[in-house]
Amino acid sequence: MDVSFDPAGNSRTYGEACVNSLDTHMAELAVVKKPDIRDFQDKVLAVVKFPFEGYLKAACDGDPWPDVQLRMNYEKLMGLGSKTIQDMFTPRAQARFRRHLGFEQSLPEGIEYVLDFTPPSEGPELADLTAALWLPRVVKLWFLAGQYIPDPIVADGIGVQNRPLADKAVGGILTLGHDDVCKGVGCIANYADWQARPLGELPGIVENPVGTRHFPPWRDVEDYCPIRHRAAIVRVLNAINGESLLLNSAVRMWTVAQVAISLEIPQVVVDPVTQWLVAPPNTKFIEICPERAYQLARALKIPSVLTTSFKILVNELAVDYASSRPVTRPPPLTWAQRRRDDYGDHPSDPIEYASRALAERMQQALQLLRSEDFFTRLADPINQWECLRAYGTVIEVLSPDTPLRVVYNDLVKGLVSSFSDLIESALYPESLEQKSIKNPTAMLEAQRDHYVSEAGRQPLFSLYSRLTDHQKLLTPFFWDRLSRFPERRGFTLSHYDGTTLRILAENFNVELTYALRDPEGIADLTEREFVTAMRLVSCATTNRDNVVAALAEFNIDHFYHEFCASVKSFCAQYRPSHNYGNEEHDNPIPLYLSDHLLLSLSEKEMNYLPIWANGLDDGSGGVFQEPVPPAEMGPSEPGPGYHTGYTIPTGTAMTETDPDGGATDNRTVSGVQRYDDVVSTIAPSDLGVGDLRIASSTASASLISGGGGGGKSRTDDWVSATAGRSVDVQHSGTETSTATTSKTTGRSSLATPSEGAFTAGDEEDRMYADARYAQPAAHQAQGQAIEQYVHEVDGESREGGSKKSAGGDSEDDGELVWDSDEMEVDLGLDDEDDDGSSTLDGFEEVDAEVR
Repeated sequence: MDVSFDPAGNSRTYGEACVNSLDTHMAELAVVKKPDIRDFQDKVLAVVKFPFEGYLKAACDGDPWPDVQLRMNYEKLMGLGSKTIQDMFTPRAQARFRRHLGFEQSLPEGIEYVLDFTPPSEGPELADLTAALWLPRVVKLWFLAGQYIPDPIVADGIGVQNRPLADKAVGGILTLGHDDVCKGVGCIANYADWQARPLGELPGIVENPVGTRHFPPWRDVEDYCPIRHRAAIVRVLNAINGESLLLNSAVRMWTVAQVAISLEIPQVVVDPVTQWLVAPPNTKFIEICPERAYQLARALKIPSVLTTSFKILVNELAVDYASSRPVTRPPPLTWAQRRRDDYGDHPSDPIEYASRALAERMQQALQLLRSEDFFTRLADPINQWECLRAYGTVIEVLSPDTPLRVVYNDLVKGLVSSFSDLIESALYPESLEQKSIKNPTAMLEAQRDHYVSEAGRQPLFSLYSRLTDHQKLLTPFFWDRLSRFPERRGFTLSHYDGTTLRILAENFNVELTYALRDPEGIADLTEREFVTAMRLVSCATTNRDNVVAALAEFNIDHFYHEFCASVKSFCAQYRPSHNYGNEEHDNPIPLYLSDHLLLSLSEKEMNYLPIWANGLDDGSGGVFQEPVPPAEMGPSEPGPGYHTGYTIPTGTAMTETDPDGGATDNRTVSGVQRYDDVVSTIAPSDLGVGDLRIASSTASASLISGGGGGGKSRTDDWVSATAGRSVDVQHSGTETSTATTSKTTGRSSLATPSEGAFTAGDEEDRMYADARYAQPAAHQAQGQAIEQYVHEVDGESREGGSKKSAGGDSEDDGELVWDSDEMEVDLGLDDEDDDGSSTLDGFEEVDAEVR
């Protein structure tokens, strides 16, 4: 048998792998059809019944699937922690299983429990299982990964000499396994359909092109198969018994994983599924279909797979969000034409949150790169630039036509302009060239050959050219090119306004030396200003001659080297050295097809991952919310209500009264803008309650009409006295009625104010109100204050308000009198008029006012 498909000339490499995978497939099939009963002491009998639908539903051995029975250990099943399995041991479930399986009279010898794992034949449970076991598109096609031999150029990569196995087909033992229902008679006899194809014979891991077929019909499996479903259940049960679990195809891997998830025993299959996903070069599955890898990794809690697929999905979606047009839903293809899939529904989508955060971070990076003070804001300072800017603090005081200032401005603008040219060159390259890659365009296209079909395919560079500047920062090409600088000579000879940077630097040095030696050159500066300026450049002497001798000239060559190092360090935080799997670069899974992606997510973006994947999402949803604003005054009540500080209405329409008796012009005093004839304020709520309208014609009129002495207006008193005293604003937006306000004033001498009024009538009333609405003291509990008001209101309700004298004055002039008799709480159990709507009479009003 001629199997020489290896381009290197290894004639038996793929043939032996094919034979081995086929032999293993047939041996495992025999074990699944008839499990080996090793321990007859096990007292649980598990049964899986297969539908009999004739010869076409047979396996690769030509025989139909029989019903499967196997013994299992009771303690081991209960120890799995699955509620689904534990419920199967209840008496009611046991009676149902015995009736369905024909064991109503007696059980087999040594058996105490019987479990029927056969899937239901109808009903909502079957619909849910069918949806979970429905094969994704890439899963059905993945057998082609065992036959597709990539272009050898994909072994080249950024930062590495060679990526092992990148140019090899995935091993047949992982991908070439056949489905549990064989559609082709004698499929195992034709070895040619199981082996890797010669280079260029397959178009990739893609569907059959229109009018052609590049894989045999018996490889076209059904989306859902009841026999495949039952065979997967048997394999999971065997794994519980300690048998090895062979995952020799993506179809089997997906089905077994979903069965384990449905039975609530994912721990049984975590290790085999993880090994299948991370075995190189089968990691290409994560890159070609990261959605399904993410879905599996999240359900089975596989941190490495979840992190890798998360980075890929976030970067691709961030490019869409950085588009100049709004994105309501992601397009079916990514910018590199990878076909998207579904990764499931989540209450808070971490991929969407992280992608928006990544897009925002790159937008800020673009603004920083294009800002004039970019050199100053670099983390690694450029000493020559700092020295030049220190000179500028002195030079910019000179008149604009001073020669020193002219050449200084030209030099600064020339340096900034040269960096701007580098940015534009990185944004609009002539090709997608990368370091250490002989033919980067060919390599990138060879990577896309894996998953992009020829129909509708466009060159990657053409797609890149259509991206916005913001989107280009979300690719590695921009950062790779920006971190590469022209040679020193080329940089210093670059032009600004017709003059090279080297000439601009020399002109500046000449004028600087001349100006410092000539006292008239800096005649506009005093001696004190001169000394202060020189200290900024680390020269503390007051002698002008010594200053001139000690000052260092601006060195364009030194600037170039410092500039290169600093910008490279800046680029490194956005673009790692390479995407190849390496523990040092926080990406342990080797990647072969993702050189067009920027996978360097920040800590903030990675925080949206679950805690078990080194994120901060603990299931409470807090990581998806904005931080709680500073609560300077602490909680306002039990629950999520917080005082965020004093609420001073902004944009308030008021008129300040002039000390001389006349109204002043419209102006802003103490942060409050005042206008005539407006008596209401709108205070925005920081708790999301909405606009709170607080109106009082009486109080506002008294403020507007009052004239203060000593140059201080009543309006200023109003601002200071009422800060933070609005119950409506502070206490979760509770609306207080006029009746409630009047009732809860208790023993105060306050006259009944207008609804929502901020102030009282005189200074004494304001002092009482300040004390009333203040927070409890450090030694006083909040409950004591509430209890005090409950006592007051309860006394009024029982005595009909008899404690108030005519005119509204209190008998004890506002002093609080505690009486043990009045401390009793009347629950109103014997009150005939009580309708049962309230258990504490009068407490609702107190709660609305005091909370």
